[in-house]
Amino acid sequence: MGKNSMPLKKYLLFALLFGFVAWSAADAGEQKAEPPFDVVPLQGSEITADTGEKPQSKLWLHDGCWWAVFPNAAGTNLWRLDDTRWSSMLHLSDSTDTHADARRVGGLAHVLLLGNARCELVSLEYSPAAKTYHLWPKCPAPVSFTLDAGVETATIDVDSSGRMWLASDGESAINVRWSEPPYSSWSAPLALANGVGDDDICAVAAFPSGGAGVLWSNQNTRQFGFRFHPGDATPGTWSGDETPAAASGLPVGGGMADDHLNCAVASDGTLYAAVKTSYDTDGYVVIGLLVRRPSGVWDELYRVDDDGTRPIALLNEKSGSLLVAYRLGDAIVCRESPLNPIAFGPRCTLMTKGAERLNNVTSTKDSFSDDVVILASTATTAEGVRIRPR
Repeated sequence: MGKNSMPLKKYLLFALLFGFVAWSAADAGEQKAEPPFDVVPLQGSEITADTGEKPQSKLWLHDGCWWAVFPNAAGTNLWRLDDTRWSSMLHLSDSTDTHADARRVGGLAHVLLLGNARCELVSLEYSPAAKTYHLWPKCPAPVSFTLDAGVETATIDVDSSGRMWLASDGESAINVRWSEPPYSSWSAPLALANGVGDDDICAVAAFPSGGAGVLWSNQNTRQFGFRFHPGDATPGTWSGDETPAAASGLPVGGGMADDHLNCAVASDGTLYAAVKTSYDTDGYVVIGLLVRRPSGVWDELYRVDDDGTRPIALLNEKSGSLLVAYRLGDAIVCRESPLNPIAFGPRCTLMTKGAERLNNVTSTKDSFSDDVVILASTATTAEGVRIRPR
């Protein structure tokens, strides 16, 4: 247990006092079950931009502490979780409307800050003595980007060679860019897909083999798309188009693809992507899981829930399990599955906020083991929980 952790009995008491933990049935008539983990609510923090966007990850764990990036009236800051309270540790930007995507690589943390018509990369280096981060001396100033016209969101990842990838959506294209350390200069955009809708988005993920992949939605074809970059190829070399879970695409409602996706990659190279469909018809999957095996073969779409929105995928390889968290009504809920075979259990309610709606759940790109922190937001505050497997 990290130095900022609370004893288990205090965790349970705190959670019960605040009434954040509730176990709900997966379907009408299902028996209630005890949740498979302990949940502790965090103190809320004022924000000036929500905790979106869907494929982004705003948190990471390093040196026993959880870290997050989100804005308030003073600008965008790096925050450290001390017990159940967020402490501001470093001012990153004066912008108050940023949506961050963060990737930790050892003692470095790279943070993409996307705002209205602005995009910056801030690289941070950890100081164990001070127990906080400072700007990375190799790249001591934010690197500014001009992204695609009509961009909705963007994500980053770093492959095993140290190359950083950035994927973003344009008005009708899915683009990828890349950069070598210290990430101060970037390639021109490479279009991996054209003809997508202006509401479609994408996410990039690095693979242990040294490769990288980009997953996107295409509501015009009603399918998701994917392309892979082999680790030993030149940066501009990508595989042909893959259609994830093609056989699961049905001529129902708006089809399988919606602009909701979030990825996690296992140490063996398996890609797990929590997605939302556009079937919009009773009895059909709304929240689903796409799985790409290391061989490049996709499983059929797994059913997570017949309701919900904006899901994220979180891996716990230590316990061999996968958590999908998402919004249902005004609450943030989740379902858990073993990695083999994939079969999701009943819903667990992680967060509620009275009559206020919580939305835009976010967490970390890393696989977790001892605990994981999940954030969501109301219109004015970032709320969160820390969950620890039993």
